[in-house]
Amino acid sequence: MLNCVLGELPLKYLGIPISDQHLAMGAFGFLSQKMVIRLDPWKGKFLTIGGRQILTNSCLSSIPIYCMGFYWLPDGVHKKMDGIRAKFLWQGADGKFKYHMAKWEMVCRPTDQGGLGIINTRLMNDCLQVKWIWKIHQEPDELWFKLVKAKYMGEGGSDSKTRGVSQFWHDLQKVKHLFKWGSVFKIRNGRHCKFWLDCWAQNVPLKIAYENVFKMVGNTGCSVANCWDGDSWVMDFKRSLSEQEYNSWLELGESLQECYPQSDEADAVLWALEPKNQFSTNALFAWLISHG
Repeated sequence: MLNCVLGELPLKYLGIPISDQHLAMGAFGFLSQKMVIRLDPWKGKFLTIGGRQILTNSCLSSIPIYCMGFYWLPDGVHKKMDGIRAKFLWQGADGKFKYHMAKWEMVCRPTDQGGLGIINTRLMNDCLQVKWIWKIHQEPDELWFKLVKAKYMGEGGSDSKTRGVSQFWHDLQKVKHLFKWGSVFKIRNGRHCKFWLDCWAQNVPLKIAYENVFKMVGNTGCSVANCWDGDSWVMDFKRSLSEQEYNSWLELGESLQECYPQSDEADAVLWALEPKNQFSTNALFAWLISHG
């Protein structure tokens, strides 16, 4: 009646697959297809392994970057892309079989660690997803964040729904533990920082520094604001503390005398893995490689 073409989901919008349901591995098949198409004009049989290494990193490894910035790709997609890159690196494009002289995990390590510096797409995918979590903490006044908060996030700003959410938001929950490795909270109102789980008062989360007390806590996900009554620190424990546990709790309270909430502004988040305290995808990627 309207003379319009009838479409169906999933569809591609700005080069990214979109669907009303969870995207399976087949929805990302276009990434490996792009890699194969790029190999045809290269005539890899005329290139040295050094030339193939450069083209693998500069072209093949960069093809999925844009899509990985929005989705946490299934492991099968990464395996498919790794297979294409490994085959081109060791065999070229002439189709003649050649043995792979090293495991792909080793090839993807930095040159100073014995590898060839090929980008590990799995780790890069994690880093690109963590960048969204950083943006959520840094842009609380932006319209996009207000929409996300209203749909997915709790009143405190850090709790979030995990059921019935979009694939994008569900993927962020898989990498949020990586964000905690480099994030340090500067307490202001204390509403967005977890008392035990986040790093804010010491170089490590308090659940590690005071493990014996943490085991007795009833609500381990309480925020800093919920634990401060205006004059002192309060905590609900599962049972009465032993003498040793009570002394540890008193010691913890003394160490937090200057860290209580003193402002109505939102808590600030700093990135400890960078000297400028600003998140960097490359810095997180390098850190994951070195600690992998």
